[in-house]
Amino acid sequence: MNDNLLATWDYSTDLDSTALIIPDGCQDLIIRMMDGQCPDWFVSSLYDHAKLESIQAGSLMTGFRFKAGVRVQIELLLHSLKGNCFENDEIFNRIDDFTYLKCSVGEALDCLASEVRSVAHASTEIGVSQRTLQRLLMKETNRSPVYWFMLARARRAARSLVEPIPLAEIADSCGYADQAHMSREFKHWFKVSPATIRNSPEILNQLNHLGYD
Repeated sequence: MNDNLLATWDYSTDLDSTALIIPDGCQDLIIRMMDGQCPDWFVSSLYDHAKLESIQAGSLMTGFRFKAGVRVQIELLLHSLKGNCFENDEIFNRIDDFTYLKCSVGEALDCLASEVRSVAHASTEIGVSQRTLQRLLMKETNRSPVYWFMLARARRAARSLVEPIPLAEIADSCGYADQAHMSREFKHWFKVSPATIRNSPEILNQLNHLGYD
């Protein structure tokens, strides 16, 4: 697999449906195929919160998930793939041609996704000022260090809901001020409460897919 890819996935449906897409800090190169139609290639957005997406009956999709922070030359990549199907090795070659990830960005995102207690702590761990970290990530990802820190923390806390652990304990272990603080953050990122996620196998399963963690 290409160094800038995190995972590949497949999805199909025989019915018109909607899917709640949980923010994962990643973009995906997706090919969507329908009977009698040319392959449709597109790159997904970097979601800032959960979003309902409509999916047409008969859709067959394959996705190539980029690592968090990967810069994609979207127009050039899509132009190189337009209207065609390729073996995975050739797709990986095209991805290699039109994507890159700066080492400094990867290092910063890895640190922010670790169990650091704040952006200030992360900048100290990396060895740069908070202003330098802000400039780097805004330039390369169009998102702030706070965005990446909060997203990783929310995903980490949400995955903990599979265990029968009190919500207040999860909030404390993940660095939230209290359970109410965690609930507000869940509503921001996922549009639902921790209790709703705990009782939703579909959301919990999606949270366990590879993403920015």
